[in-house]
Amino acid sequence: MRLIDSHAHFPFNEPVTAATDRVKDPRLTAERTKWKNAWGFPDAETITDFDTLADMWKRECEKHGLEKIVFTTAGGNAQAVRLVRKHPECFIGYAHHDPGSPNAVQTLEEAITQGGLKGYKILGPAISTPLDSRTLYPVWEAAQSLGIPVLIHFGILGSAGGIAAHPNINPLILHDVAKAFPRIPFIIPHFGCGYLFETLNLCWACPNVSIDTSGSNQWMRWMPYEMSLEMLFRKYRETIGPDRILFGSDSSSFPRGFVRRYLDDQIRAMVYVGFTEAEVDRVLYLNAKTLWDTEGL
Repeated sequence: MRLIDSHAHFPFNEPVTAATDRVKDPRLTAERTKWKNAWGFPDAETITDFDTLADMWKRECEKHGLEKIVFTTAGGNAQAVRLVRKHPECFIGYAHHDPGSPNAVQTLEEAITQGGLKGYKILGPAISTPLDSRTLYPVWEAAQSLGIPVLIHFGILGSAGGIAAHPNINPLILHDVAKAFPRIPFIIPHFGCGYLFETLNLCWACPNVSIDTSGSNQWMRWMPYEMSLEMLFRKYRETIGPDRILFGSDSSSFPRGFVRRYLDDQIRAMVYVGFTEAEVDRVLYLNAKTLWDTEGL
């Protein structure tokens, strides 16, 4: 089985923000504990040595047969550059900074052309500027010129107690941007993270928008109708085909490491809804390989 993980995190000294801070409320703690227990995940360890953590991820790639793993965040651009230079044979890194910041274009260009990063990650509900604002068009122009994918998280952000309402929470805010910049490969993670109808419509209207499958996708529990991984894979396959679906694990901390459970569940769901072996290979490997041209990395 060929495998590229298109969505993981390297949470080394990541700054605490309004989007990631946790409200200390026993009800929210109980909800987070329920999620951890449901999946059988251990408590995360704090690893204070950068090289040690990078080497641990290198061993995870070898253990699970990952040709490449894409770290969409790594505690800042400088750290992401350091990470991919540590193990360029298997690590891909993304720039991750506010597109509304004064030097956003220069920061992006330097991260890609000088730092060797291969994409740009944005947390929509953590950005104050509306993503369809004309003030952000220089950032989109730079991304298109650089030929990089742009991954934008829409939908609820964080665990229990996180963000559930925000101008950038609905993926349809990307509609006009995706049409204005048709050569940018936009990626919407977590199947749209609760905004299923909106993400399907966006993908239908904009052929340069793909989705990734990353995470536990527990947002399905809060939908007003029953959902399952099988239903998600079937709907996206029917709407956009297997060529625009990328596997992601949303792996981050140790001792959990690469979340093999997510991979196994996703393969099972694809098989059950009729994906062919070639289509499963596309989702798990070929789509990502084509997107980043990993032979040349």
